[in-house]
Amino acid sequence: MPTNYLEVPLSRKQVEHCRMDDVEVARRLNKKHGTSYYFATCLFPGHLREATFALYAFFRVPDEFVDNGAPEQAQQLLENWRSDWQKAYQLRDSSDPVLRLNAQVFHRYQIPYDYSETFLTAMFRDLSDTRYASYAELESYMYGSAAVVGLMMSHVIGFADPVALEYAQKLGYAMQLTNFLRDIDEDFQQRGRIYLPLDELQRFGVKEVQFAERHFDANFYSLMQFQMQRAHKLYEDAEPGIALLNSEGRRAVRVASALYRAILTKLEQQGSNPFAGRARTNTLEKVQRTMSVWNV
Repeated sequence: MPTNYLEVPLSRKQVEHCRMDDVEVARRLNKKHGTSYYFATCLFPGHLREATFALYAFFRVPDEFVDNGAPEQAQQLLENWRSDWQKAYQLRDSSDPVLRLNAQVFHRYQIPYDYSETFLTAMFRDLSDTRYASYAELESYMYGSAAVVGLMMSHVIGFADPVALEYAQKLGYAMQLTNFLRDIDEDFQQRGRIYLPLDELQRFGVKEVQFAERHFDANFYSLMQFQMQRAHKLYEDAEPGIALLNSEGRRAVRVASALYRAILTKLEQQGSNPFAGRARTNTLEKVQRTMSVWNV
C-alpha cells in the first residue's frame, strides 16, 4: 500500500472545511477491504457506524503497510504511523484524516489508549514472526491483532457489566481464527506466513511443504476440522456477551458474528480445503444470514 492510502484524494477545501470527509475516507477503506464487516457496520445507528468506520480504518492502514510493502518500508511506515498517532491522540487533531478521526473517537468513547499500542505492537510483530510454536503463542498475537478490536468496539457500543469485555475478546479470537483459516493459501504464498500452530501441524501429520505445494490430504483435512471446531466453540462462547452490550449495538455485532462464522460454513462446503479457493459469502448469503439472527 502506498504511503498515501486515500483512494480518492480529498481537495484542500474538503480537508479544511468538512471533517465529515474523514468519515468518508474511513468508510471507503472499510467498504473496499472488509465486505462482511462493512455489511454489519451499516446496521449500526449513525454515530456508532461512523465510530466503527473510524476504528476499522485505524486497523486497516497499518495492516496494509505490513501485508503489502517490503519489510524495511513497512517498518518505517509503521514507526511513522505510531509516532503520528501518539501526537494525534495528545492533540486531538492531525493532518491525517484517519488519525484525526480516531483521536476524536478514542476520546469521545473513552477507549483506553493502551489498546491502540497493543494493536500496533502486533502489527510490528507481523514483520518478524511468520510461525507460531503453539496455540498459546498464537493467542498472544491474536490478543493484540483481534481481541483489542473487540475491546475497543465494546467501549464504542457501551456495556453495563465489565464481564462483556471477556466475551468481546473471545469474539475477536473467533473472527481472527476464521480469517487465518480462510487465508491459509494467501498468507503463505504471498507473505510466507503460517498462522496455524506448529505443534498442531505436527500432531496431525501436516508438513510445511504442503502449504507451498497446496497439497491437501486426509491429514490436512483433520487439521482443518480441528481448527474450525475451535473457531465454532469461540463463537459459541462469545455469544452470551452480545446481550451485555447496549441495545442499540447488539444487532450489528450479532450479524457480524454470524457473517464471519458463515465463512467457516463456506470452507466446509469446499471440503475444508483452503487451497480450493477463498471462502466467501455473496450478498444473498449475507442477507440470509442477517435475517436468520435479526430477531434473536
